Amino acid sequence: MTITKRWRSVAERASEDLFAWSSFVAQTEFLWQNTALVEDGDAWQRVWFELEILNGLALAEWDDQGRPDDWSNSWAAGYRQEAAALTTELVSLLAP
Repeated sequence: MTITKRWRSVAERASEDLFAWSSFVAQTEFLWQNTALVEDGDAWQRVWFELEILNGLALAEWDDQGRPDDWSNSWAAGYRQEAAALTTELVSLLAP
């Protein structure tokens, strides 16, 4: 599996829940530096910053709610759709 295909596969699961999302955001922070993988590093950083904002908001809300083990309803209601859209936007910046 090529690295681009690997990241596309990881991205497909990124919006499943808060923990998958947080992991995806952390793992993709510096991918823009790989010019073979990301052709427009500036665009990548702009989109990634939006991922980080959403991540921070979701983690703060989860923390405020006492860090429940099952936060799936709150994630789905408040964050999943935007996370999926941002993930699609970020993945579109991967080299073919």
